[in-house]
Amino acid sequence: CANCGTTTTPLWRRAPNGDTICNACGLYLKAKNTLRPVTLKRKKAQESKNHCPTTGSLNRHALVCANCRATTTPLWRRDEEGNTICNACGLYYKLHNVHRPVSMKRTIIKRRKRL
Repeated sequence: CANCGTTTTPLWRRAPNGDTICNACGLYLKAKNTLRPVTLKRKKAQESKNHCPTTGSLNRHALVCANCRATTTPLWRRDEEGNTICNACGLYYKLHNVHRPVSMKRTIIKRRKRL
């Protein structure tokens, strides 16, 4: 990455000047219209916390929702403090601005049926 110096990313992007930048720097640039500060780059220990060396991807079995302790979800999200939360807790917080009560946790994930 021409901005932060990283060598691995799920998606390479282009800066307005044509330089190749990582996904994180590209998303930051798109959202804030300024280059991502290098101080926001994750340290190696944080990157490899849930990283599987054999597949090169996140180990989804190690993820646990910081709010309801769920281990399975169609999509992992982050709360305002950066904690990993499940999709249901993330959507509930986005809608109500309060954390989802643990009593609302379900054992079965219901999928929407769209035509």
